[in-house]
Amino acid sequence: MSTRGGFIQLTILVTASLLAIFFLLSALQSTDDRKPTQYGVETGPAGKVTPPAIRHLEEPIKEELVRQLDRELPEVDYGFWYHWAKPLGYMINSTCASYPDPLDLQLHNIHWQTFVNSNVTFRLYAAYLDKRKGLELPTVRILATANQIGNKFPPTHCQMWFENYLEPIVVPVAEFLSVWVKSWAHKPKLNYPHLLSCPIPRELPPPAMMAFPKTVSLVARHCEKASNSLRVNNNQKQSVPVGFSSSHNPKTQNATIKSQNEAPLNFGVCLKGLDFPYVDLSERLIEWFELQRILGASRIYAYMYDVHPAVQRVLDYYQRTGYLELRPLTLANGMPRLRHYQHMLLQQRTLEKRLNELIPYNDCFYRNLYRHDYLVNVDVDEVIMPLGEHRNWHQLVQKAHALETEQGGKCAGRFPALCFINSYFTRVPTEFSNHEEQAVAGELFVLRHTQRIRNYSMPGRATKCFHNARLSLTLHNHFTLKWLPDGCNPRTMNTSMAQMQHYREPDFKYDATDLTDDRSAWKFAGELRAAVEYVWLHLDDVLAQISDLEDQQQQLVEESLDQEGVELDRGQQTLQPFILLPPQPVS
Repeated sequence: MSTRGGFIQLTILVTASLLAIFFLLSALQSTDDRKPTQYGVETGPAGKVTPPAIRHLEEPIKEELVRQLDRELPEVDYGFWYHWAKPLGYMINSTCASYPDPLDLQLHNIHWQTFVNSNVTFRLYAAYLDKRKGLELPTVRILATANQIGNKFPPTHCQMWFENYLEPIVVPVAEFLSVWVKSWAHKPKLNYPHLLSCPIPRELPPPAMMAFPKTVSLVARHCEKASNSLRVNNNQKQSVPVGFSSSHNPKTQNATIKSQNEAPLNFGVCLKGLDFPYVDLSERLIEWFELQRILGASRIYAYMYDVHPAVQRVLDYYQRTGYLELRPLTLANGMPRLRHYQHMLLQQRTLEKRLNELIPYNDCFYRNLYRHDYLVNVDVDEVIMPLGEHRNWHQLVQKAHALETEQGGKCAGRFPALCFINSYFTRVPTEFSNHEEQAVAGELFVLRHTQRIRNYSMPGRATKCFHNARLSLTLHNHFTLKWLPDGCNPRTMNTSMAQMQHYREPDFKYDATDLTDDRSAWKFAGELRAAVEYVWLHLDDVLAQISDLEDQQQQLVEESLDQEGVELDRGQQTLQPFILLPPQPVS
C-alpha cells in the first residue's frame, strides 16, 4: 500500500471515531436533560412529557359497589335503597313521600346530613332503635344538632321505612330533648346537640308488624320527599364477652369471674374525639387501656379527629385484637378533617368543643345500648378506682345495690347512674424511699404519680359515672342528664368505696401541704406491668401475621401459575383462589 493510500485510510478512521464520540456525547446530554417532574413523569429539554403506561382500575361490580358505598357513607343505608326501595318503588304514591335517592341527599360531610325546617337547621348524625322495657312504645332516636336551644321547634315528622312494606310509617317527632343546658352557656347559631324521638305505632300494617324500621328521614310535611336518610342502628343481638382481668392467661380470667357471686356485669368505656396530632401518648395510652380492662371494661369505644402516628399504631393494635372500636369523627359545623385547623378550633373555641363532645358520648351509648349493662364516659387521664376491698367495677355496683337494700330503699338496680367524686392526681413525682418501692412502680405513670390533692372536688364537679343502659336517656360528660320514668335519682358513691382519679393539674394553686400520698392503684401493680409489657412485646404481631399471609398468597399464586399448564392437561380443573383471612385477636 502506498504512503498516500495509508494516509487516506487513517484520516477516514479518525473522522469516523470523532463522529461516533460526538453522537455519544449528544445522546448523554439528551438523557441528562430529562428530569422527573413532580408527578414522576420524564420531560425532555423542550418540556415534552413522556406519557406513563396506561393503567385502568377495575370498576367494582354492583354488589361490591354497594358495599363500598355503605363504607363511604356509614349512616346511609345504600344497600337498602339498592335492593328494596329502588326496585320496589317505595312511596305512598307518585306525588307523596317517595323514598329519597342517595344521590339527592343533603350531605353536610361524610358523617352529617342537613335538614332545614322553617328557621331551624338540623345537622343529622345517626339514628338508633330504642326498645327498652321502660318505654311505652319502641322508639327511633335521632341524634342531631339544631342551631337553637330553648325555643319551640316547628312541626317535624319521621318517615320510617320497613323492609317488607312499600309505604313509610309517618309519625310526628314526639320530643326534642336538648343534650345541653342553656344556662351553662350559649351563643346564637351554634350547633346544640339534641335527641329527637319518634315512637313506632302499636298498630302497623301486617308486613311491618314483626319488623323494625331500616331507615328514617325527617320531613316538615307528611308527603314531602326527604333530603336526608339515616340507617336505624339496631345492635340488640350483639354482645361483648365480659372480662375483669387484663391478664392474657384465660385461667386467671376464668378464676376471677367464678369468684363473683353472680353473673358479672358488662361495662363499655366511651372516649370522646381524640385530638392529639402532635403529642405521642402511646405509653400512657397502653397503660390506660390495660388498667380499664383490669377494672372491668369489656370494650373501649373511641372517636377520632387526629392523632400522632405512634398513637395510631397503638390504636391499630387494639382494633386488631377486638378490644377497641374506633370511629372517625367530624365537627357538626361541617369543617373537613384538616389536622392543624381542626386542632386549633378545638383548642380555641371551648364552647363549640364541649357541644361537639356530647355527640360521641351519646352516639356511643345508643350504638351499644344492648351490648353492655353500663357505659362509662371518661377521658384518657381518668380512672374510676375501686378502694378498700373492692377490686373491680362489678363489685362497686353490687355494693351500691346492697347498701340501698340494707338501708330500706327501693332503688337497688334502678339508679340511672352511679357517680364517683373527682380527685386530682398531680404531676408531682413521688419520691420513693427504697429500691423496692421503685421496683413496684416501674416506669408506669399511674404508679409513679401518687401525689393527689388532699381535698376531693365538690360532688357533681368533674364527676364521672357508670350510666345504666336500661335507664339513661341523654348523657353529659359528667352525669346522666335525663332518664326513663322507671329510674330513681342518680347516686354518688362514698369516697371510702371508690374515687375518680384525674391525672392532671387542678385549676387552682396549691403547695406541698395540700398533697397526700395515695397509692390506691398499687394493688394492681404486678398485673398492670405484666399487661403493658405484653402489649409492647406483641404490638406488631398481627402486622407480621398479615405480612406472612400476603407472602403465602403470593407464593401460592406463583405456584398456581407454574402448574397452570399441568392442571389444564389434567382435566381443565379450575384453580381455587387463595382467601386472605382477617387478622385474629392475639391471645
